[in-house]
Amino acid sequence: MTRGSFYVRWGGSRALRLVVSGETLTIEAENARVTLEPRSIVVEAKYRYKREIEDKNRKNLYIGFMEPLRPLEAPRVDIVGRGFVGNFEVIYTDLDFEKYLTIITPASAVYDYVVLTNEELMVQMPPRRKLYYEEEPYDKIIIYMV
Repeated sequence: MTRGSFYVRWGGSRALRLVVSGETLTIEAENARVTLEPRSIVVEAKYRYKREIEDKNRKNLYIGFMEPLRPLEAPRVDIVGRGFVGNFEVIYTDLDFEKYLTIITPASAVYDYVVLTNEELMVQMPPRRKLYYEEEPYDKIIIYMV
C-alpha cells in the first residue's frame, strides 16, 4: 500500500494537502475534507446543496460549499501545475478569478474525474451510475455510486 502526503498550491504560499493511501485520495483544507474512494466520496464540509445533472453521455454531481475553502499553511508545495499522486492525476489551474483542482481517477474508480473549486465539488461519471446518499444534513455527505 502506497501512502504519502503532498501539497498542491492554492493561492500564494497556502496549499491543500493531498493524502494518498492505496486507492484512496483525501484532499484537506482548514474547513473541509474530501475523500475519494473507488466507489464512494466522503465530503466533510458544510454544504448548501447537492445537485445531479444528467444527459445521455454523462452524469454530473455538484456539491456547493457553505463557505469558500480555506487552504492550509503548507510546509512545502509539491504540485504547482500537473502531477501524479499515487494513481491519481492531479491538475491545478489558477485563472486569477478562480482556482481549479482536477483529479483524474484511476481505472478502479466508478467515476471519471473530480473538479474542486473554492465554492463547489463536481464529480463526473457515466450516466448509468446510480447515486445513494448518507447525510448528516449540511455538515457531511457520503455519496455511494453503483
